[in-house]
Amino acid sequence: MLISVIVAVYNIEKYIARCIESIQRQTYRELEIILVDDGSTDKSGEICDAYQKKDERIKVIHRENGGLSAARNTGIANAEGKYITFVDGDDWIEASMYEKMEEQVRKEGADLVVCRYYRIYKDFRVDESTDKITVFEKPFSMLAQCLREDEKFLIQHAAWNKLYKRELLGEERFPEGKWYEDVVFSAKILSRVQRGVYIDTALYNYVCEREGSIMNAGLTERYFTDLLPAYIEKESYLESLPDSEPLCLHRYFLYKRLLILYRDLFKKENKTVRRHKKDVVRILRERKSTFPEVYGMEIAAKTEKIKMQMFMISPFLFRMFMTVNDALILPYRLKKMEKKKC
Repeated sequence: MLISVIVAVYNIEKYIARCIESIQRQTYRELEIILVDDGSTDKSGEICDAYQKKDERIKVIHRENGGLSAARNTGIANAEGKYITFVDGDDWIEASMYEKMEEQVRKEGADLVVCRYYRIYKDFRVDESTDKITVFEKPFSMLAQCLREDEKFLIQHAAWNKLYKRELLGEERFPEGKWYEDVVFSAKILSRVQRGVYIDTALYNYVCEREGSIMNAGLTERYFTDLLPAYIEKESYLESLPDSEPLCLHRYFLYKRLLILYRDLFKKENKTVRRHKKDVVRILRERKSTFPEVYGMEIAAKTEKIKMQMFMISPFLFRMFMTVNDALILPYRLKKMEKKKC
């Protein structure tokens, strides 16, 4: 079974060799390695060409810069594998990653296989693997598990810790010209999974602290021009599904994020970003009719319901409460927990 590994490459000359070599070292050998040079202005493209000359499995595509989504879509268009996967060029993978994933494809007939990943920081890495394997056999079950945001299942919306059956992608492609391109794409793909497998073994190395990384940008205008609209588009898609659980789960965690966001916006000195406070209020008030169903779920915490009720009465009252909570109540609880541990 041929697996097409797609790597989008843009100005990562310091990291790309490590990435390519980790793919070459895979114990599963039936690979097609597609390196898409997205108009790099450093030596990334030259490095890719050098590796292509040494390994016949490597195909290099040079294109004008169009962004991560466009590069991935170019890779998909040129892929010949029965299964497709992605690796970010500044990350790397464990040698047994695709062998273990392909094994589950054969054993379970899976449309999609997902694995846990290492979180790589400057001086340490985080691994919470249990090596447990979970099979999702019902439609929307893997999607729902992803939306629960349970750290026991690092399914999430990232493209790179997944092995996709080609037919699962169909004509679906990453939205071009946008950041946070995985948010809506992953929801659509996960909703199509009839049989999926989650391997709770860290097989991918995700670098969390690279300078210039989108994920390290913090709360910027991009949150409102790209990420929040992606969440809203995702919500709209989930509304079209026959099962209401994924929609309710998405809304619960979206509302939770928005309340935190509202509080954090008052801490920002940037006036352009701070002005989005009114957008948060508008979005939540527009969805007031959904609260009974959302906060009636078993997963919904009573504290989150109380926070939302307070916010609906008065955003100012909510902010004052959260200020007191962060300054006094939370530190007291943490101190109390530490004493119990001792």
